[in-house]
Amino acid sequence: MFKKRRKVEQSLKATLERFDSLVKELAAIEEGTLRFKSRLLSVSEIAAQYYCEKKVELSHIRGEEETPEMREGKVAHELLLKDAVKAEREEILRRIFSGKPTLVREMPLLGKYNNVIIAGVADALLFYQGSPILLVEHKFTGKPIPFRDHHVQASLYCHLLDLMGWDVSQMKYALVIARPECRNDKKLIDIPRYIVRHLGEDPPRFKLEAGSANIYINNYDSRKTVADLDWALNFWIGKRPAVPTRKSGKCVVCSHNGVCEFSLSKRSIETRLAA
Repeated sequence: MFKKRRKVEQSLKATLERFDSLVKELAAIEEGTLRFKSRLLSVSEIAAQYYCEKKVELSHIRGEEETPEMREGKVAHELLLKDAVKAEREEILRRIFSGKPTLVREMPLLGKYNNVIIAGVADALLFYQGSPILLVEHKFTGKPIPFRDHHVQASLYCHLLDLMGWDVSQMKYALVIARPECRNDKKLIDIPRYIVRHLGEDPPRFKLEAGSANIYINNYDSRKTVADLDWALNFWIGKRPAVPTRKSGKCVVCSHNGVCEFSLSKRSIETRLAA
């Protein structure tokens, strides 16, 4: 019992010190060396590069107003936290390292890769026997399947856990896809436990009060994730220009389509007018 308690305290101390040291390092940076003088990168922004990197660039240059979708997304995250137990970080980590199954919502993640500090907040993480085994990420969209940027985002959260010193050898991530009208569904908080009951199989659609959610469970692939991250970082360190999307549908709904020289929706209009 004494050895176990000492191991818990050692793991707890190491994790807290690693996190706090990065926070202090970040606070000491007055001006970042990345594009737009960024001091750190967020997981969501890196994932957005896989949606349209040119949009990411223009959002930094021109700014971007908060959309109704962004506001609704915040409401959804607040709902997911509604029944979560509020606890100090140290208390949560102590429970995790004790080996007890622990579900943590909105867990801040912070890591350093190739001298770049990367931060993110995972929707939900399940820890078992002191290690993370499942990450759950919610997406609200009219499309029933996840896209590349969704996978990149979830995988990067897993990679941050790795950079923070967690054992991710058994890590899986689940993408939960539901329609926008399901954002405020109270049954969303039950999904992580539902997924755990169906690990190792394709879970059936989860019934919500306002519809249903498709669940896609994937193994975390560290090699592929690092390759995705390397590609994204090449833009931020100035090795290459921004790569625009090749899908005109993204351009049609983009707030920058009127000024983007790569806008496929703009080109389509000009082509029709010329004809």
